Amino acid sequence: MSLNTALLSETFQRAQQENGGAQALGMRFYQRLFEKYPAVRPLFNTPPEQQHKKLMASLGAIVAGVNNTEKLVPYLHAMGIRHLKYGTEAAHYPAVGENLIAVLKEHLSTEGSWTDEMESSWTEAVNLVASIMIDAAKQPEQFKDELSAAGYEADGFKPADPQPWLLAV
Repeated sequence: MSLNTALLSETFQRAQQENGGAQALGMRFYQRLFEKYPAVRPLFNTPPEQQHKKLMASLGAIVAGVNNTEKLVPYLHAMGIRHLKYGTEAAHYPAVGENLIAVLKEHLSTEGSWTDEMESSWTEAVNLVASIMIDAAKQPEQFKDELSAAGYEADGFKPADPQPWLLAV
């Protein structure tokens, strides 16, 4: 991966500290997502007050893992396969990506700055993550051995893991 990992990390750290922190960012993510893309609302069974914690943990895991692709790629494949259970379709990923970028921009612009470089770095990262997840969701059988080697079941979950959105890097 040729992402600007330093900028991704820096902006994610800022997002966790500025403008109400991770909770405000996560809650705004779901508020805007459901307003702008109401068709995705039925995919979420967990209330936003709890779901935002999973989102922030997943984002944190991805940002922390961008320099450890041996762990990150199987994690993303597992996440893509796991999201099949929730009814996620390939067409949902652009909405989520657009929403994340818009909310990050709004969030970070409140107390600091959001630059074109930040936008392009986050867009590239979001598109790459979506592509990896979609590939796995389209052909889960292709990733069965990789998932098994990384400790995941064929459905993208780890046995007895109550927090599959976390990644130990």
